[in-house]
Amino acid sequence: MNNIYKYLRSATTGEEKSEEKHDMEVFMKSQELAEEFDIKYDGESIVPTDTSLADSVFEAAVLLLTSVGIYCTDTKRTIQIEEEDIERSLNTSEMLEIGRKKEKVTVPFRYIMDSEPPVIIGGPMGGTVSEENFLKLHVSSAMEPIVQGLYAGALEKMGGKAIRGKTPFEMLAALKEAREERLATKLAGREGLALMGPGTPTISPAYMLVSSEELYSSADVQEVYQLDELKTDYETFYKSIFHLEHGNHFLSGQCPVFGGTGIGTPEGLAIVDVAETIQSKVLTGASLHVSGAVHVNTNSSSTKEIMWGSNLSSLAISRNMHHYTARYYWNIAGCCTDMMFYETAAQAIGDTVCGRDMLIGPVGARGAGADHSTGLESRFMGEVAHMATGLSLLEADEAARNIYRKYENLLVHAPEGKPFNECYKVRSEYEMNPTDEYLQIYRDVSAEVSKYCGIE
Repeated sequence: MNNIYKYLRSATTGEEKSEEKHDMEVFMKSQELAEEFDIKYDGESIVPTDTSLADSVFEAAVLLLTSVGIYCTDTKRTIQIEEEDIERSLNTSEMLEIGRKKEKVTVPFRYIMDSEPPVIIGGPMGGTVSEENFLKLHVSSAMEPIVQGLYAGALEKMGGKAIRGKTPFEMLAALKEAREERLATKLAGREGLALMGPGTPTISPAYMLVSSEELYSSADVQEVYQLDELKTDYETFYKSIFHLEHGNHFLSGQCPVFGGTGIGTPEGLAIVDVAETIQSKVLTGASLHVSGAVHVNTNSSSTKEIMWGSNLSSLAISRNMHHYTARYYWNIAGCCTDMMFYETAAQAIGDTVCGRDMLIGPVGARGAGADHSTGLESRFMGEVAHMATGLSLLEADEAARNIYRKYENLLVHAPEGKPFNECYKVRSEYEMNPTDEYLQIYRDVSAEVSKYCGIE
């Protein structure tokens, strides 16, 4: 809490500047550091194999953070981050346990090419979900044995009407979401399964409202979404102070945009991604940092530039600091398509081998199309992660490249796929199964990915 006070003070007394100037400084400094440390993307790789490159990225990220700082959009001032504070925080994380009763999970601190698989969190992770399918869609993930937690989607409507942002309606929507997410775990016979979220609200009172033993308890992981490209705001401080005071686990999430105002190259993305992970640890005191970088042209996390930068970031963090990291999977294709499975596979292989501690999702149609998340997609993500635990960096790169070739030419015009209610045959909240068509696509792609991973 002392550090938060320090940085909150800095947010009111630091250098005053425009947000546009901050964005330009992040852009220019990350490019300058990439050149200085000779960090170069070859244009083809997906999983980096040079660990010394990862160490250079980490060093560059520290310099970026201490030179540019973190911009507070509410005060229009820069929070100065000191190298001494970074060094003190690098190896201080406590063991993270999530879930209750039989569903309690100890999240492992994973390293490069770790034999233990990452924790698998299913669900639409903030992607849009219709009111009529909300409960059933979350049950479909909770009923999958490989899923170890559930990350809520964002309600599209409530009572058949759009939810008015930044109003008390958000509080009611957050309550509805949290209750249905908790109910989903009970209907699936997995009461105690860890919840993550909520995904619907945007205002801190709504997030805090659902923080209780009944809904999001101290055994769950609550969301504190920060602003992207090394920024923060008062909402981040409100939620972080609240959770720290109440002893809650919480995540800091950020989705930097490659090709946006602050990031122009894969090398710059890797540096910024690591800097934001350090920001998570130092500024908020979060239990876990979740990255979900996306490409400005596709709004997805599955392009080779995004995967290479994210994988290099993961290598850098695994080798140089002690902080839990996870990744959001924003796929561009919709459910019930082979492309959706291919996108997930390429990402899961890289994240697993490069040391991510947790994988989250996936969600299709970039999270914007309603109901493009199912339990079968989360099952597949977990199964691929388990396949990848025996791969070297070089083998993982080859496997991911082979898979990427399957959908690279479809990134501009990805298949729309089908929403949840067309992917699953739902007889009741207790009985639902993927359609025969959906299962066949899953089986075909699973067999193909197994061969790429050297499993016959």
